[in-house]
Amino acid sequence: MKRASKSTWGILSGVFILVLAALPSCKKHAKLPGENNETIHAVKFKIKDFEAIVTPLKKQSARPNRAALNRAASQNELLLYHWTFDNSNTIPETALDEGSSIDYNDGKTDYDFLAGWPTTGKAISFKGVREILIKIPTQGIRSIGSWAFDGNSSSTGPRALLLSYSLDKGNSFSLLSDTIKYPSNLSLSGKIAVNTSLADIPLGYSKELWLKISLLAGSRDGGSGYSSTTGTFKMDNLMIYGQVNPEALPSKFYYHVFDANSKAMVTSGVLNSQDAFDLELPNGTYYLSLIAKNSTLPLVMSEAADFEHFYATNPFSERSAELFACRDTFEVKGVTERVLNLNRIYSEVKLTFTDTEDLSVIDSIQVQQLHPVFHYYPFIARSSDQVDKSMLTIMPQFTAENRSFSFNQFMGYYLENKVIKYQFRVFRADQLLRTFELGSEIRNNVQLQFKGKLLESAHGELGFQIFKNERWDEEIVIEY
Repeated sequence: MKRASKSTWGILSGVFILVLAALPSCKKHAKLPGENNETIHAVKFKIKDFEAIVTPLKKQSARPNRAALNRAASQNELLLYHWTFDNSNTIPETALDEGSSIDYNDGKTDYDFLAGWPTTGKAISFKGVREILIKIPTQGIRSIGSWAFDGNSSSTGPRALLLSYSLDKGNSFSLLSDTIKYPSNLSLSGKIAVNTSLADIPLGYSKELWLKISLLAGSRDGGSGYSSTTGTFKMDNLMIYGQVNPEALPSKFYYHVFDANSKAMVTSGVLNSQDAFDLELPNGTYYLSLIAKNSTLPLVMSEAADFEHFYATNPFSERSAELFACRDTFEVKGVTERVLNLNRIYSEVKLTFTDTEDLSVIDSIQVQQLHPVFHYYPFIARSSDQVDKSMLTIMPQFTAENRSFSFNQFMGYYLENKVIKYQFRVFRADQLLRTFELGSEIRNNVQLQFKGKLLESAHGELGFQIFKNERWDEEIVIEY
């Protein structure tokens, strides 16, 4: 037994010695900052002239979409929440804050999506509906202004509406209107446009505003009888306007710091533009990605946070989003201060119409991008073949003086021009009037204008003269 024990011990000792001998040759993983006891240093970042760049753009984008609301609203009102339902969900295309919701019949939230107004888009449809609740957070709202939507019902659905609101999560409601009755000649394909003022609602310290649509049988005028279980109500183009607290709409800074040697992400976070941008890092060399977004919706980023695959993008349906970015390489040996210069990673696309006839008959214009989605990769050059099928719906307010509209196109950052192409669908009296396509080649930080006739050339060929100068303060005009 002693001899066997000594033999076993000798074998184990030999293996242990071999393991020890092999350890120095194993590759050590680089330690990330914070995994060692190195002294850390304060690193302070300053954004050069950022507010001077963004402030004028905020004023340009604070323009409501509907003429009826423009007449009633103050110039400082913004579109706080906007649902088009074109993507067959209840996520708003514009939202001042997260947490909004739509439900009906005591929390029921199952619904369908049918053809809306215009018919190429979608609307939300409720079956067996008694009441619909639109719930929005109010923390960032200074004052509430207007509420608008389009609606109609099936033959056995409701034919009258009653609007009310609650500031105590549904414990009590106050009326906003008298009973709204459907016109007697309203067809099943038509719509009733509802537009009511919310200006008298005292938000106070309430955290939520609930807007309620109560559905009533109304006058049937010899038509089908009302069914509270099978009748449906359809709603589209739901919009809420108001004024916001200045601090509720700051630009957001999204930062990611990577170790230059290991390429591992060291730290990341989100700041308001007025917050101090200070970090603490040990000695080393680092890569920084900083992206600023002026919008009510958060930045869309890749799930992967590694150096090579990290990217940001923005949905096409977000018409007025303004995004800026910078990349920086810096070394930390002690207390460090860096001044960062941000560049636009979007461009502005504008359509100006030269028709001599009245354009106020145009109800809406749908815009769909036909080019692949642009991604912003801070540190490497990559392209994307993904397609964003979301639809941008423009509700123009054409007058004799104003015959144009614009939207922002997220571009990312490329050294060469990229192809952009759009399909436009023009609607009059909710009927498709014409479809046409426009395109060009641009990169970020460009103002691009398409100039031509919207209606008079409906049956003619479109020709373009293209003038390019890729400077933000000089427009590109494409005549057609």
